Amino acid sequence: MKKFYMVLSLAGAMAAPNLFASMSVTLLDNTSSYSYGDGGEFRAVGNAGLDSIINWNAYSTSTKGTIGAADTSSWGYNSGLNTEQYFQTFCIQSTVYFAPGNSYSVVTSPTVSIGTAYLYSQFAAGTLSGYNYAYGASRENTAGALQQAIWWLQGQTGGVKDGFVTAAETALGNLTDAEIRAAANGAYGVVALDLGTRDQPAQDQLAVVVPVPEPTTVIAGVLLLLPFGASALRILRKTRTA
Repeated sequence: MKKFYMVLSLAGAMAAPNLFASMSVTLLDNTSSYSYGDGGEFRAVGNAGLDSIINWNAYSTSTKGTIGAADTSSWGYNSGLNTEQYFQTFCIQSTVYFAPGNSYSVVTSPTVSIGTAYLYSQFAAGTLSGYNYAYGASRENTAGALQQAIWWLQGQTGGVKDGFVTAAETALGNLTDAEIRAAANGAYGVVALDLGTRDQPAQDQLAVVVPVPEPTTVIAGVLLLLPFGASALRILRKTRTA
């Protein structure tokens, strides 16, 4: 019976994603190409745990890539990051900071507004109207405007209700200011990456992640694997009695 439980546990582990993998991220900052002041865009380089939950298909070639020679002038760059994949991100806190190049532990959180989720998902896809995706001063300036919009949507100091916010309100059905700041609850797959630890918090960032299966989906996956578990149990019994 113990062996059967062990097989069932293995089936459950195979059916569900590894939601508890250790995750970390390193951030790069470049105020002459894509970052504006203390805000985004930033380049986020995750470890294998974080990379496994990022929805890379939600990012365009303008918002993801690999670290290389073009990043040598970025704050936080080191040659050990070369060939690592990154995605572009923005912070959701205006008075908490991070040190470029440092590695921070990560946990995900749904604490983003619907307006933030919408704008960031559009940015990631490379389809955000009014955003200049050409690297340089023009991209830096639009990054600053989007960062201020995100801060406003998150109720942060330094936030500005600008054209990005009003466009989002219109696109989402003429929402009010209160409605556009309501919780997204995972809409568009956008979550907050909570950086650091309880004693050393760092500036939280945004990411688009793969959907997490509903509990019923995980249970269904386990049930589908039960025949394989039963077969393994029969093999174990035959081996034991042989």
